[in-house]
Amino acid sequence: MRRALVVDDSASNRELLRTILEHAGWTVEEAGDGLMAVEMATARPPELMLLDIQMPGMDGYETLRALRGQAALAATPIYAITAYAMEGDVERGLAAGFTGYLTKPLTRRQLLAALS
Repeated sequence: MRRALVVDDSASNRELLRTILEHAGWTVEEAGDGLMAVEMATARPPELMLLDIQMPGMDGYETLRALRGQAALAATPIYAITAYAMEGDVERGLAAGFTGYLTKPLTRRQLLAALS
Protein backbone atom coordinates (compact mmCIF):
# COMPACT_ATOMS: atom_id res chain seq x y z
CA MET A 1 0.00 0.00 0.00
CA ARG A 2 1.22 3.52 -0.82
CA ARG A 3 2.31 5.62 2.16
CA ALA A 4 1.90 9.37 2.57
CA LEU A 5 3.06 11.79 5.25
CA VAL A 6 0.71 14.70 6.00
CA VAL A 7 2.36 17.64 7.78
CA ASP A 8 0.22 20.41 9.28
CA ASP A 9 0.06 22.08 12.68
CA SER A 10 -3.75 21.90 12.52
CA ALA A 11 -5.15 18.54 13.65
CA SER A 12 -8.40 19.17 11.75
CA ASN A 13 -6.51 19.82 8.50
CA ARG A 14 -4.47 16.64 9.00
CA GLU A 15 -7.66 14.67 9.62
CA LEU A 16 -9.30 16.00 6.45
CA LEU A 17 -6.27 15.13 4.31
CA ARG A 18 -5.96 11.73 6.00
CA THR A 19 -9.58 10.89 5.22
CA ILE A 20 -9.26 11.87 1.56
CA LEU A 21 -6.03 9.92 1.08
CA GLU A 22 -7.19 6.81 2.96
CA HIS A 23 -10.32 6.64 0.82
CA ALA A 24 -8.01 6.76 -2.22
CA GLY A 25 -6.02 3.77 -0.95
CA TRP A 26 -3.13 5.45 0.85
CA THR A 27 -1.72 4.61 4.26
CA VAL A 28 -1.26 7.93 6.05
CA GLU A 29 1.12 9.07 8.77
CA GLU A 30 0.89 12.52 10.36
CA ALA A 31 3.34 15.08 11.69
CA GLY A 32 2.30 18.22 13.55
CA ASP A 33 5.41 20.26 12.74
CA GLY A 34 8.36 20.48 10.38
CA LEU A 35 10.95 18.97 12.69
CA MET A 36 8.79 15.91 13.33
CA ALA A 37 8.21 15.60 9.57
CA VAL A 38 11.94 15.60 8.83
CA GLU A 39 12.58 12.99 11.52
CA MET A 40 9.74 10.74 10.31
CA ALA A 41 10.60 11.06 6.61
CA THR A 42 14.28 10.42 7.27
CA ALA A 43 13.56 7.29 9.30
CA ARG A 44 11.04 5.94 6.81
CA PRO A 45 10.77 7.84 3.50
CA PRO A 46 7.16 8.16 2.31
CA GLU A 47 6.04 7.97 -1.31
CA LEU A 48 4.18 11.29 -1.00
CA MET A 49 4.19 14.29 1.32
CA LEU A 50 1.60 17.03 1.83
CA LEU A 51 3.24 19.93 3.63
CA ASP A 52 1.60 23.02 5.13
CA ILE A 53 3.54 26.22 4.46
CA GLN A 54 2.58 28.25 7.53
CA MET A 55 3.63 26.34 10.63
CA PRO A 56 5.19 27.66 13.83
CA GLY A 57 8.90 27.04 14.30
CA MET A 58 10.13 25.35 11.15
CA ASP A 59 7.85 26.59 8.35
CA GLY A 60 7.06 24.68 5.17
CA TYR A 61 9.91 26.17 3.17
CA GLU A 62 12.51 25.35 5.83
CA THR A 63 11.08 21.85 6.11
CA LEU A 64 11.21 21.42 2.34
CA ARG A 65 14.87 22.47 2.22
CA ALA A 66 15.74 19.96 4.95
CA LEU A 67 13.88 17.19 3.13
CA ARG A 68 15.26 17.94 -0.34
CA GLY A 69 18.78 17.95 1.10
CA GLN A 70 18.55 14.22 1.71
CA ALA A 71 19.24 11.90 -1.21
CA ALA A 72 16.46 9.48 -0.23
CA LEU A 73 13.88 12.29 -0.38
CA ALA A 74 15.19 14.35 -3.29
CA ALA A 75 12.68 12.90 -5.77
CA THR A 76 9.76 12.37 -3.37
CA PRO A 77 6.63 14.25 -4.48
CA ILE A 78 6.08 17.01 -1.91
CA TYR A 79 3.02 19.21 -2.32
CA ALA A 80 2.52 22.55 -0.60
CA ILE A 81 -0.88 22.83 1.07
CA THR A 82 -1.54 26.44 2.02
CA ALA A 83 -3.94 29.33 2.37
CA TYR A 84 -1.42 31.58 0.57
CA ALA A 85 -2.91 32.30 -2.83
CA MET A 86 -1.48 35.71 -3.67
CA GLU A 87 0.13 36.45 -7.01
CA GLY A 88 3.59 34.91 -7.11
CA ASP A 89 3.02 32.42 -4.27
CA VAL A 90 2.59 29.43 -6.59
CA GLU A 91 5.69 30.35 -8.59
CA ARG A 92 7.69 30.84 -5.39
CA GLY A 93 6.60 27.43 -4.09
CA LEU A 94 7.46 25.62 -7.30
CA ALA A 95 10.80 27.42 -7.57
CA ALA A 96 11.60 26.33 -4.00
CA GLY A 97 11.18 22.68 -4.98
CA PHE A 98 7.57 21.76 -4.25
CA THR A 99 6.09 19.28 -6.72
CA GLY A 100 2.80 21.16 -6.67
CA TYR A 101 1.05 23.98 -4.84
CA LEU A 102 -2.51 23.48 -3.58
CA THR A 103 -4.55 26.17 -1.84
CA LYS A 104 -6.98 25.77 1.05
CA PRO A 105 -9.81 25.14 1.32
CA LEU A 106 -8.99 21.99 -0.58
CA THR A 107 -11.60 19.59 -1.92
CA ARG A 108 -11.23 15.86 -2.40
CA ARG A 109 -11.51 16.31 -6.17
CA GLN A 110 -8.76 18.97 -6.27
CA LEU A 111 -6.35 16.90 -4.20
CA LEU A 112 -6.85 13.67 -6.12
CA ALA A 113 -6.63 15.47 -9.48
CA ALA A 114 -3.30 17.00 -8.47
CA LEU A 115 -1.93 13.63 -7.38
CA SER A 116 -2.99 11.76 -10.52
